[in-house]
Amino acid sequence: MPKNKLQKFERVRHLPNVTLAEEETTPSPQAFPWHHPRYAGMQRILELGCGKGEHSLAFAAASPQKLCVGVDYKSHRMCVGAEKALAQGLSNVFFLRTHVERIREFFQPHSIDEIWLTFPDPLWKNRKSMQRLTAAPFLDDYANLLVPGGSVHLKTDCQRFFGFSCDSVKRWGGRVTAISENVYDGGPDAPDTAGAVSAYERAALSRGAAIRYLAFTLG
Repeated sequence: MPKNKLQKFERVRHLPNVTLAEEETTPSPQAFPWHHPRYAGMQRILELGCGKGEHSLAFAAASPQKLCVGVDYKSHRMCVGAEKALAQGLSNVFFLRTHVERIREFFQPHSIDEIWLTFPDPLWKNRKSMQRLTAAPFLDDYANLLVPGGSVHLKTDCQRFFGFSCDSVKRWGGRVTAISENVYDGGPDAPDTAGAVSAYERAALSRGAAIRYLAFTLG
C-alpha cells in the first residue's frame, strides 16, 4: 500500500469531524454528532459515495444553515475532504465511514432533506443490479430517511446506469422532478451543486463524457 495512503488512514482516525463506524457495532443514531441539539432545525444533506467530499464541502460552504454529511467506505479519500473542511473552518460538515447498506443505522427516520448520489459505481459489468445505489432496496432506505418532500439527486456519466435509475425510480413509485442528459448544456433541469466538480467528474469531462442528472422524490 502506498505510504501516502497509509498516512491518511492514520490521520483520519484522529479527525474530529470523521466518524469511523465499526463493523460489529449497532449504534443509536442519536449518538452521532449530526444529531446534536446544536444542529436542530438545520436542513440536512447526505452525500453517499462522497469520495473526497467535493460536493459536501461546496454545499457546506455555500449554505452555512445546512448540515452536510459525506459517506464513503474509503477513509483515505474522505481524509482529504475532512482536512479541507477543518482548514476552511466549516463546522457544518461531517464525514462517516461505513457501507451505504448500513446507512439507516446512523440517521433517524425522516431527518434528511436531500440525498446526493455523486457518480456511484454502476456495477454494470458485474450485473449486480440490486447493489446499485438506485436499486429498490436502497430506494426503500432513502424513503425512510427523507423528510416529507425530500429529494434524491443522482449525477452519473454512465448512460446505462442512468437509464436503469430512471426505470427503477418509476417502478418503485417515485416521482421524477428533474432530468438532464447533459448538465453542461445549460438546460432548465441542470442541478445547483454550488460549483462542485469532483475529481471523477473532471476526468469524465476530459474523456468527453456527458454528465447526466436525475432528481426524484419518494413520497
